[in-house]
Amino acid sequence: MMQDKRLDAIIIPSFDHSSPNLFYFTEYEDNGPNFLIVTKDYEVLITMDSLRAKKKSDVKSCISIYECRISDFLKRKGLDKGKIGIDGSIRYSFINELKKKMPEIMLEDLREDLLRIRAIKDDREIENIRNACLASDRILRELQQDGLVKNDLYLKRDINKRIVNLGKEWSFDTLVAGDENSSYVHYFPGNSHFKKMVLIDFGIKENQYTSDVTRTFIFENDGKIRKAFETLVDLHHRLEDLLQPEARAADIALFARKTLEAAGYTNTNFSNIHTLGHGVGLHEHEFPLLAERSTDIIEKNMTFTLEPAIYFPGEFGIRLEDTVVMKGTGIRRLSRFPFE
Repeated sequence: MMQDKRLDAIIIPSFDHSSPNLFYFTEYEDNGPNFLIVTKDYEVLITMDSLRAKKKSDVKSCISIYECRISDFLKRKGLDKGKIGIDGSIRYSFINELKKKMPEIMLEDLREDLLRIRAIKDDREIENIRNACLASDRILRELQQDGLVKNDLYLKRDINKRIVNLGKEWSFDTLVAGDENSSYVHYFPGNSHFKKMVLIDFGIKENQYTSDVTRTFIFENDGKIRKAFETLVDLHHRLEDLLQPEARAADIALFARKTLEAAGYTNTNFSNIHTLGHGVGLHEHEFPLLAERSTDIIEKNMTFTLEPAIYFPGEFGIRLEDTVVMKGTGIRRLSRFPFE
């Protein structure tokens, strides 16, 4: 990437907590600030705890941030007038300060380039995501066996407690939405009771890699809810037949939308609100993007979600989401808990 873009160096910063990009390239997790600087000849990690970084990271050269400012380091290396690629997903104030101290430096945003590097997983990464999905499956089985508390706040706490009891962490805020609240894509539990159904969306970390799964449990025999549910189950099976390596993400998303429209869900299918799916890895939202506007190609060893949904505003919402991996002949579901 440095060669293609004619960069003199790349900076991957992180603040507060290690960013996914910093962890990916260093295997180092730490509260910030941390700065990975890579040139054609060397790499260095400038961090608060350089002694720990030397033991835990994959970077051989680790320097204390108390001994070396980033701007001073770049000046000393003759990079203050260079073309520098930077992870632009960080706070703007850092970029602004660099420009003030080195007005002739040229910065190029690499956030999408770094995401594309991370999009194709190696065997170790896939195994971590698979294990995270297995942990999610276990939580869902326990909930099903023990019975779901019909209160969104209490059920959320129950799920999070079970995750902790497995010795894991949740990777994003657990979503629990029952009855009419399930028609909101992002709902925050408000101590509300439900009767007919509940939608649960949560993720678990395994060595920093995450699962992302959504299941909808139906308690009462409501024909409208049941029909929408079965339509989504059928769509999942059809997507499994359709998805092959080198498929265009836009074509897959278009197929999903057209299928739901043909079933009568024109103004109520997911495409009016969100995408069909997204990559998962060190973060719950990565590349590829499964949307009609996407230019992504689904390649072997990409891990991503499939989350078609149907929403009736003010009534209910059904969403069924699995984390999957693209293999040589099609997808393999890493989430194995059944839809029904």
